[in-house]
Amino acid sequence: MIAFPLAHVRLLDGPFKDAQDADVRYVLALDPDRLCAPYLREAGLEPAAPGYGNWEGDGMGGHIGGHYLSACAQLWAATGDDRLRDRVEHVLDVLERCQQAVGTGYLGGVPGGAALGEELAAGVVDADTFSLNGRWVPLYNLHKTVAGLLDAATVGTSERALKMAMSWGDWWLSVSRGMQDETFEQMLHTEFGGMADAFAQLAEVTGRPEYLAEAQRFAHREVLDPLAEARDVLDGLHANTQIAKVVGYARLAGLTDDGRYRDAAEFFWRTVTSRRTVAIGGNSVREHFHAPDDFSTMLSERQGPETCNTYNMLKLTALLHLASGDAAYLDFYERATLNHVLSSQHPTRGGFVYFTPLRPAHYRVYSQPQTSMWCCVGSGMENHARYGSLVFARSDDDLVVNLYLAASLDWADRGLTARLDADLLSSDTAVLHLAAASPVELALRLRRPTWAADVRVEVDGEPVDAEQAGGYLVLRRTWSGTHEVTVRFSTALAADPLPDGSPWAALRWGPVVLAAPAGTDRLDGLLADEQRMGHVAAGPTRRLATTPVVAATDVLDAAVLVRRDPLEVDLTVWPEGADTAVPVRLVPFSTIHDARYTLYWPVGHDVVARRAQLAAQDRAESSDVVVVDEVVAGEQQPESDHAFAGEHTRAHTADGTHTRSATGWFSYTLHDPDGSAAVLETTWLEPDAADPRAQELRVGGAALGPPTRTWVADGVVHESYELTEVLPGSRDDRRLTVSVHARDGVPTMHLVRLRLVAPTAP
Repeated sequence: MIAFPLAHVRLLDGPFKDAQDADVRYVLALDPDRLCAPYLREAGLEPAAPGYGNWEGDGMGGHIGGHYLSACAQLWAATGDDRLRDRVEHVLDVLERCQQAVGTGYLGGVPGGAALGEELAAGVVDADTFSLNGRWVPLYNLHKTVAGLLDAATVGTSERALKMAMSWGDWWLSVSRGMQDETFEQMLHTEFGGMADAFAQLAEVTGRPEYLAEAQRFAHREVLDPLAEARDVLDGLHANTQIAKVVGYARLAGLTDDGRYRDAAEFFWRTVTSRRTVAIGGNSVREHFHAPDDFSTMLSERQGPETCNTYNMLKLTALLHLASGDAAYLDFYERATLNHVLSSQHPTRGGFVYFTPLRPAHYRVYSQPQTSMWCCVGSGMENHARYGSLVFARSDDDLVVNLYLAASLDWADRGLTARLDADLLSSDTAVLHLAAASPVELALRLRRPTWAADVRVEVDGEPVDAEQAGGYLVLRRTWSGTHEVTVRFSTALAADPLPDGSPWAALRWGPVVLAAPAGTDRLDGLLADEQRMGHVAAGPTRRLATTPVVAATDVLDAAVLVRRDPLEVDLTVWPEGADTAVPVRLVPFSTIHDARYTLYWPVGHDVVARRAQLAAQDRAESSDVVVVDEVVAGEQQPESDHAFAGEHTRAHTADGTHTRSATGWFSYTLHDPDGSAAVLETTWLEPDAADPRAQELRVGGAALGPPTRTWVADGVVHESYELTEVLPGSRDDRRLTVSVHARDGVPTMHLVRLRLVAPTAP
C-alpha cells in the first residue's frame, strides 16, 4: 500500500480544512528569525532577532524550529501556499549558514550541543531519563532538527535540505563511531526522540548502509527485546519516549530482515491501543503509561492524554498499515484523528492543546504563538498539516479510499481525479466523484469501517454488490468519464467503557466521540502565557460526586439520537441531589472549545451506591492541608517545571512508581507565590534494612536538621519540616530550592515526592 504525496491531495470545505487553515495562520504568526536564534547562537553567529522564551529559552532551544520546518514543508505541500515555501527557504538559508559556520556538519540549537558531541565521542556519558551530560533531552531536540530537514527534503522537495541532513548525519557518525555499544546503550536511557526513525529514513533516501546501521544502534534493546518477545513492560514509562522508539522499529521492519522489529512494533501497537487507550484515541496520565488495570487516575488527574503521544501513534499506525495493507489499523487512526487530534486545536483562534483532561467537568488550555513553546505546539503544527496524508492510497494500480473526510486527489499518472464529499461529524453518507480522462481499468477499494453495522454502495445512483476483501469493499471495472460512488453507513450509538472495566463509559456515534459542555466558570489560564506550567489547566476541579450518574446496566439504554445534523444525543442522567433523572445534551467532543466538558460518565444501576463511590474518591483526594507546590520525582515535566539540576543522579520506575536517587546530588526549585507554605514534606521509598541509604536535605544551601515528624506507611517514609526553621534569605522571590545530597558516596534514598503545604483555614 502506498499513500499519495500530500501535494496530490487537497482538503475540501469542512472541519479538517478549517483546522488546516487555522494551523496555517498560527504558523505564519511565528517569527522564523526568533525560532532560528538558538541555531545562530550555537554557531557563534549574531541572531537577527531575540529567541523565544518558555521551553525555547529554557534549555530546549531549536526544538520548535525543527517542527516548524516540518510543518511549513507539509503545509506548503498540502495547500500550495507559497508563503509557506518562502518560510521553508528562509529557515534553510539560516540553517545552512549555521552549519557552514560550525564546519563539522553539526547543526542544532541545543545549548552546548557541539561540545556534547565531543563529550560523547570521548565516552563521557551521564544519562538520566531526560538529562544527558547536564542538558535537557538534547538528542530528542536534535532529532527535531534532522526531522525538519528530512521533511523539507522529501515533502518539500529540497535537495539542499537533504545535503544538510546528510552532513548532520555524518557529523553524528563521527561522534558515535568510537562509542562502545555498552556506552551507546547507556546513552539511550535519556529520551532521544525519533533518532532511529530519522537514520532509517536517511538510509531509505540515500541507500547508505552506515545510516541503516546507526538506526539499529538507536533501537534501544532495553525496550525492543521485551516487546519483540510480546512482554508488556510499559507500566510507569514515559509514554511518548517509547512511542517514538517504536516508530523507528516500524521503519526498520521494512528495511531489514530482522523480524523482531515488526514483532515489537505490532505488539506495542496492540497493547497500547487495546489496553491503554481511551475513547478519543489518546493514552497516558501525566505523560506516563499507568497500569492497564487501573484507569482511576485518568478520571482524577488534570494531565490526561498528551497530544504528542497521539501524533506519534498516528505515525506508527500509518507505517504498520501501509506495510501490511490491513484496514484494521485505520479504525484507530480514524478515531484518534477525528477526536483527539481535531479537538487539540482551537478551530478559529488557533492554539494547540498539550493535555486533554478526562476528569469530568474540566477543560483544556490553548497555546499562543508568542508565549508557548511546548512539545505539543511543535507536533501540533504538524498534526493539522497531515490530514490528507492517508485519505487516499494506491495498491498496485488500484485506488484506495481509507478515510472518509472531504478531500480531492489528482492521480495524474492514471489520468484520474477524485473528489470525496464526507463529514462523519454530520452525515452517515460519503460521495466519491471520479473523473477519468480516458477509460481506465482499476479496482476501487472503499474501506469498510468496523463501526458500521452495514455499508451499502451505489454507483451513479444504482445499488451495486461489492466484493469484500481485507476490510475493503472492492469495485472492479473500467471507469470512463465521470461517476458518482455513494457509500451509506448504517451507524448507531455505541458505548466505550474504560479498558480496566471500571464503571465509567463514553458514548460515540460511529467513530465520533460525544461529550457534554459543562460550563465556562474559572477557566484559569485558558490561553497559556510563558509560565513553565502554563500548559496545564490549573483552574479548580469539580468534585467527582457532582458528576451526573447514568442509572442503567447498559448506558445505551439511557441515550437517544436527537438529530444527525448537527449531531446531538440526549443522555438521561441523575444529577447530584436531584429527585428525578434529566436529559443532558451530548455533541461531538471535537466541537467543544473554551468550556468545561464531561466525556466519561459514571454508570451504576444503584445511583446512591454509585455516588457514594464517587464521594469516597473525593475524600481520598482531599486533605487537611493546601498543597502550594509539589514535584513528583522522576517524571519529566514535573522535574523540568521545577528547574531540576543534579550530578550522578538517576530516575527510576518500579511498579508504576517514579523515584529519584543519587550518589551525587539533585535539586528542585519549588514556588510559594504568596508565602503561605508552612511545611516542606518529603516522601521516600523505605529502604531495605540491608541496604543502607544516607542523604542530607538542604533548602537554599542550608542543611536542614532532623524532620519535625516522620512516619512510615505501606513501604513509604514521610517526613515533615517546619519552614519557620529555615534560615533567612532562603525564600527570596517566594522560591525554595530544595536539594538532596548523598553522604560519603552512599546512595540516597529513593525520593518519591516533595511538596510545600499550608494549613487550611480553620
